[in-house]
Amino acid sequence: MNMNGIWNEQQQAIREHYLRVGRELVRPTSAQRDQELGFDRELWRALGSSGLFGVHMPERFGGQGLGVWEFSAALEGFSEGCQDMGVLVSFVAQVALVQAALLSYGSETQLQRWLPPLISGENIGCFAITEQGCGSDVRSLKLAASRDGAGYRLNGMKWNITNAPVADICMTFARLEEAGPNAISCFITETAAPGLVQSAPFELMGNRGTPIGSLTFNDVALDADSLVGSEGQGLRVLYFGFLVERIFTGVSIVGCMQPVIDECLQYSLKREAFGRPISDNQYVQGHIVQAYTQLELLRSVVVRGLAALEQGRDCSTLASIIKMLASEAMHEACLNAMRIHGNYGYRRDFHFERLLRDSIGLFFAGGTSEIHKTVIWANLVAEAQNRSKAKDDLRLDAYTGAGAAA
Repeated sequence: MNMNGIWNEQQQAIREHYLRVGRELVRPTSAQRDQELGFDRELWRALGSSGLFGVHMPERFGGQGLGVWEFSAALEGFSEGCQDMGVLVSFVAQVALVQAALLSYGSETQLQRWLPPLISGENIGCFAITEQGCGSDVRSLKLAASRDGAGYRLNGMKWNITNAPVADICMTFARLEEAGPNAISCFITETAAPGLVQSAPFELMGNRGTPIGSLTFNDVALDADSLVGSEGQGLRVLYFGFLVERIFTGVSIVGCMQPVIDECLQYSLKREAFGRPISDNQYVQGHIVQAYTQLELLRSVVVRGLAALEQGRDCSTLASIIKMLASEAMHEACLNAMRIHGNYGYRRDFHFERLLRDSIGLFFAGGTSEIHKTVIWANLVAEAQNRSKAKDDLRLDAYTGAGAAA
């Protein structure tokens, strides 16, 4: 099943191709990565060779030059095929955060330098925002940038950064006091830069194929071309990356959830207890129907988000709804899949146990549900105030005669 049958013939072919890529390249070794291997750079290069990183990237940088719908078809198919959220979290972090933000805000020189090795899979990118003590409060970042001749110097630490331990390229955000008291700026650099220290991967409960760690900047010197966008524009770069990440996370969860539901349905029809299939029990039916309902709701909102993204419309509210629905729906589906499968689902050699652990990480990656509720609330209040102002303006027009004259 695909995104409500919206894919055209080309997009459906792309989806089927990357479903096979996920099923053949990723899924056979998912348990191994979870238990012992961790991040697999050779797999990353193989995904680059498949063209997955560049479906929607310009051809002049090594991409396929297709659009957001074609990439979403590829991502949905790949997610369904691989069933490995560890790989997907790392993948979305690079494609939706680093590549998309760089493509939108980077200079031509930066695009020529940084995008080709990311698209080919030869390099790995990270998007370094979070710091200890700041968490989701991005306006309180402490990483300090200072002007140094024609360039800059960075000092401080980033924490809990996806791909940080293995990244070759880092986009990071720092407070540049010379640009204003609250000015956040975005910089891009090689992680091999002198003074930049990458930690070992943190030990995680789930998503163990996703390397997460810290980056320490000890007087790291950057040239002027390291500034992405203009000084003080960092929050715009950051929020754009967040928006794309949240929508693409929704696409990936649509792909991941469908096989979970399918497996539960097939198992419930075959598994018998007390002389009848367990699918006859209403509580089993309820778990499966609830997951399917949440999946269909997520699909519909993701389609709206993709349409807004393609058209360049503000969709921050939709993006937060998508991320919140995706994380909660996937976790509930995996938890209920274990309930339906009983002790079988609880075993380490069966993938629902891994998927459940992985799904918990979705509550933190890309912002917690609590943060997304505050984003949605702030947008609702702003819209209400704008509507109220518009009504006041109309009343004023009528009072002065401007409305009648129009």
